[in-house]
Amino acid sequence: MFKIITTALFFISSVYASDLVKIYLDNGLEAVKTAIEQKLSNKDFWLEELKDQNISLGYYKDEVVIVVTNKTDKILKVYSYSNGKIEEKFEQKDVITGLMGDKQKEGDLKTPIGFYELGKKFNPGDPYYGPFAFATTYPNLLDKVQGKTGGGIWIHGYPLDGTRIDEYKTRGCIALFNKNLDSFAAIVKDKKVYVLTEEKDKVFANKDEVASLLSSLFKWKNAWENNNIKAYLNFYDEKEFKRFDKTSFEQFATMKKNIFSRNEKKDIKFSDISISPYPNLEGRIMYRISFYEDYYTKNYQFKGNKVLYVKLDKEGKMKILAEQ
Repeated sequence: MFKIITTALFFISSVYASDLVKIYLDNGLEAVKTAIEQKLSNKDFWLEELKDQNISLGYYKDEVVIVVTNKTDKILKVYSYSNGKIEEKFEQKDVITGLMGDKQKEGDLKTPIGFYELGKKFNPGDPYYGPFAFATTYPNLLDKVQGKTGGGIWIHGYPLDGTRIDEYKTRGCIALFNKNLDSFAAIVKDKKVYVLTEEKDKVFANKDEVASLLSSLFKWKNAWENNNIKAYLNFYDEKEFKRFDKTSFEQFATMKKNIFSRNEKKDIKFSDISISPYPNLEGRIMYRISFYEDYYTKNYQFKGNKVLYVKLDKEGKMKILAEQ
């Protein structure tokens, strides 16, 4: 309930209260909801919201920590993000990663290029990996639908017995000096931590792209809620899209057309939205979008986390590549 009240107050402050009252008196509460939804679908609204924020590493509702590794420069940096402000907390030069190139299959010794979550500290059970390690969530949804294999990509230390370690022997992991692991662990402890790994070019978000994605996200939701199948499917990349179960776009579109044809009344709410730049080797503008979804129809209800991997096409339009 607190989240709902807070969200309502936030948007009322962004739309003139007198206008909302008039809309309510003339057309009722549903019309107020429609007015707010229109505001959320407006790119200029989001540009105004983002104007004083540093979103170079993404847009996040809550405090997060972001670990950025550049494989060419061999530098790992850790940043904290809070309320649109970014602060560098840690840096190590001469970090060791796996081979260059994006990871495609198990055993290719490459560190994956992408955006992942970081787990809690654990004992790897082998002194080769140093005193402790942290596991990443490779392969993520996009990796899986693209057919990439392998796993066990960690951030760990150097062998405790002094054995030499190099880019071949990390097996795709990222190795920090043992003397730095405690400092790293203290920064990420009890935090939501993301791992961004880039090959050469440094990957950043910008306000225009994030504002475009936020407005597109709500336009997509509105098309979904209003059973507008043409507008809804236009947000998907017909050639590349695959759902979490590897359903193709054609199969997905057929399923959605059947569902939308029922013309059910839907109530869909999005909250806790995060938008993160997604590194890649193709030079494409890609992002990972996550949010909490509250979905209700008479015959089906869902509450849980949702993840989209998207690109911006040449016209700057959001196209969904993978969805879970």
